[in-house]
Amino acid sequence: MITKSRISFIYQNMPTFLTQVIAILSFLLAGTQIAWAIDTSLLFVGEDLSVLTIASRRAEPIEQAPAVAQVITKEDLERNGVRTLGEALSMLPGFYMSSREWGTQPYLRGVSNSILFLYDSVPLTSDNTKTVNPLDEELSLGPIERIEVIRGPGSVLWGPGAFAGIVNIVPKRGRDVDGMELNLRGGTPNHEADFNINWGKNAGLWEAFLSISATRLKPRQDKYNVVRIKGDDSIPVPPSERYGHSGVDDSEYVEAILNFSWQDWLHISGRWSDTERNYVLLGEPETNFSWAGKRESPFRFVRLEMERPMDRSDLRLNAYYNELDYKEEEIDLSRNTKSRVSYGEILYDRELWDTKGLFTIGASYRYNRITDAIIDNRNYLPDYVNPDNIFFTPHDPEEEDFNTSLWSVFGQVRHHWNYLDAWLSLRLDDHSKYHQTISHNMGISWFPRPSWYLKLLYGTAYRTPYNQELVGRKDLDPEQIQNLSMNFTWHPSPSFSFSSTIFWNEIRHHIGEEFYGAFSKPGSQDIYGGEFDISWQVSRSLRFWGNATFLSQDGDKKAYKLYMLPMSLPLDGTKEPIVGDSWETPFDTGPENLFNVGLLWGPLDRLDFSARLQYADSMTSYYKQGEISYSTTSQWLLDTTITARNVLFQNLDIQLALKNVFNKHYKVPGTYSPIEAAPFEAYLGLKWRY
Repeated sequence: MITKSRISFIYQNMPTFLTQVIAILSFLLAGTQIAWAIDTSLLFVGEDLSVLTIASRRAEPIEQAPAVAQVITKEDLERNGVRTLGEALSMLPGFYMSSREWGTQPYLRGVSNSILFLYDSVPLTSDNTKTVNPLDEELSLGPIERIEVIRGPGSVLWGPGAFAGIVNIVPKRGRDVDGMELNLRGGTPNHEADFNINWGKNAGLWEAFLSISATRLKPRQDKYNVVRIKGDDSIPVPPSERYGHSGVDDSEYVEAILNFSWQDWLHISGRWSDTERNYVLLGEPETNFSWAGKRESPFRFVRLEMERPMDRSDLRLNAYYNELDYKEEEIDLSRNTKSRVSYGEILYDRELWDTKGLFTIGASYRYNRITDAIIDNRNYLPDYVNPDNIFFTPHDPEEEDFNTSLWSVFGQVRHHWNYLDAWLSLRLDDHSKYHQTISHNMGISWFPRPSWYLKLLYGTAYRTPYNQELVGRKDLDPEQIQNLSMNFTWHPSPSFSFSSTIFWNEIRHHIGEEFYGAFSKPGSQDIYGGEFDISWQVSRSLRFWGNATFLSQDGDKKAYKLYMLPMSLPLDGTKEPIVGDSWETPFDTGPENLFNVGLLWGPLDRLDFSARLQYADSMTSYYKQGEISYSTTSQWLLDTTITARNVLFQNLDIQLALKNVFNKHYKVPGTYSPIEAAPFEAYLGLKWRY
């Protein structure tokens, strides 16, 4: 329930200066004369009139969205030769993508694994682990129409998980293709082979879209020397059988997308994917051991959305069911966790105050059934591969099934004055495993001139605890973030735009997760930062763009604990874990300084050239349970792309994309030790439209 004491608690924890700012703005709001109103009917007519849907669950222009938002279009992806979602996001301010052996680890505004990824508004992330993110070849960009991005908390409308930001991948619809598209790409030195075919049909009353994609690529490192650990009778195999020479197979990814719409009131969509990523893990820095790893994360969902417009109002029903079968292997150990999520929500919108306002209210229910959840994974494999170990083998992970449920009620009110928009959103979450939470989002947007506007936003978000924390326990404190952002955007002409954002993240009860099963105790962090973004269309054929991110942080060190379950259980049957090992490391914000500078040049009508120079500051990683630290060098990387359109015959495009043009050799953080980053890569692509 939303009680007076809970509201008082929220208010007392609000920064003093924020309270003063809101008081001043409230006074200004009261004295503002209503001269005209925006046409809020734009929020009720579907996605064709705008490009952003995740800020208020309705299509709207970015400048009117109650968030710090950006959109990456399919043209942006194609002209820059972007291969993966991670590469696309790395072009935006605030984002850093760290390449690991098992995939890409995302950072947003200094917080790792903190983004809610959506595909057609269906979450792609998992309650099993924070490190399953669709940033690499498991998600094809061929069927993508645009990528919507919000920097800042979004729990009010999207629930737990929308922690530091939201990324929504919007697939194409029948109207976007209305025919066929064929995309082929090959690359070296990873021998990538990529295939994508799209079909779309727009028949007026109905439209449909189908896409099939497949990718195969060779791992960056494919040779290893530790082939086996476990033997009979729970003792390690002798060194003669433990070591050898072997290699991992190529990684393979398959994906299918389908959506269907009828008369703009019924929308059915689905996604099916099967992924197998093979890689090699390096042992601790002072050793030369390496071994095979594999991740499989097949993901499936089906979604139904129905909408009924009424007089100045709108009623929507949204429901989905998704499955994730996550399997992970390391040497001769494996674990397989399954997640089944059922979700339903109802949303009601209504125009108020003669179309000057919009009121949204909704309720939702989410049920998650998890099978074989890992609740005890005490294995730190470098301790077992050493030839001196002749007695101990890794433990089989402790597994348990459990279910969680989440009831939510949320609402948002927006109002427009002469040169001012204001909004207030609230959400109550009642989770079966942690305390009730109230998240909120409030802000104003001031636009005294058409050429610039100023947004001030304050919001909170929560994140659900994960497997090891949930089993046998209730009434936990979820991870919490409070964010204050001020965004200024200036576009004096259609050819020039500038945007700057300063923000503060206050993070509480944050729990870090190590790849090998360690969790930190809840800690606190304060992260301050600034983001800058500029675009300048110098001429019809030449455009420059750039952005920068600066961060600083202050807070607790991360006190990690490697948990294990006791041999005997308390009388009440709960499984309170005990601590096997513990250590401390500083909070990992990733690089504190990031830059992107690029240009797009079209010297001929059928020829495009793009270049991007990116910089990432050094970052420190810790290994051997905090005993060893390694600082990376600063990275300067150059990517270029050349695209020739209508080559040989109509609607055939050829593209050459070069990554890390100067073949810079540098290391990035790995799981147990630093690893070599990607070298020079070249990709040749063909696109044909019919």
